Amino acid sequence: MRSPQAQLDLASGRLWSQLLHFKQEGFLLGAGSPSGSDAHISSSGIVQGHAYSILQVREVDGHKLIQIRNPWANEVEWNGPWSDSSPEWTERMKHKLMHVPQSKNGVFWMSWQDFQIHFRSIYVCRVYPPEMRYSVHGQWRGYNAGGCQDYDSWHQNPQYRLRVTGRDALYPVHVFITLTQGVGFSRKTNGFRNYQSSHDSSMFYIGMRILKTQGCRAAYNIYMHESAGGTDYVNSREISCELVLDPYPKGYTIVPTTIHPGEEAPFVLSVFSKASIRLEAV
Repeated sequence: MRSPQAQLDLASGRLWSQLLHFKQEGFLLGAGSPSGSDAHISSSGIVQGHAYSILQVREVDGHKLIQIRNPWANEVEWNGPWSDSSPEWTERMKHKLMHVPQSKNGVFWMSWQDFQIHFRSIYVCRVYPPEMRYSVHGQWRGYNAGGCQDYDSWHQNPQYRLRVTGRDALYPVHVFITLTQGVGFSRKTNGFRNYQSSHDSSMFYIGMRILKTQGCRAAYNIYMHESAGGTDYVNSREISCELVLDPYPKGYTIVPTTIHPGEEAPFVLSVFSKASIRLEAV
């Protein structure tokens, strides 16, 4: 939470709104305290260099509060405002949050403001039901390994049309898109399997662009199209981006690429959304 972007999100209130949204969606949340040995416990009761679970994110009567659990599940707990025995707990707030103080269970509440002081990281594990995932598998190989938009061969990469269908097409749609390299998609079982090839030990810098292309393949010059979003190029097994797509009947084109031409690997492109969508090669 110390990056420039995180500081902007904190100042604008966007990060708090995101946490509320993540909890409403049923995502799993965690928090990390400042670096150090977990043998060191601050005077406020926070174990240093330690991972915590975020159980609840609530805004009640103007109070922004987070319920946190120390996985040790012992008496080592936050002892500041909104801790079990603090005077902030009125009967009304106890009722609103169904708060029953219990000692030695590692569960405590603290204010969002104090959380920002005593924790350094927030972890989000997005959990989606199978019916919200749309996946295609492809590969960069030979002619189709075109590299990024800095190369004339960029448009040769595999391209996929993302189109919202039904009544959902009338409204902005929230999507979460992942690109995973070095794996194949199994049609026989749900989920993924390891892709056994000579590329298993290699990872390339990968990225993707989401463009408005009138339903056609993207041209050799990326700047001929309006961009809806995308990612940086990262040397990682999986990259992702999150965006809200405005209604666009002809659909958006997703172009996943490696950074250099000739870098060959299989990949899986997945789109997660509550809306009804179609994802197909173009």
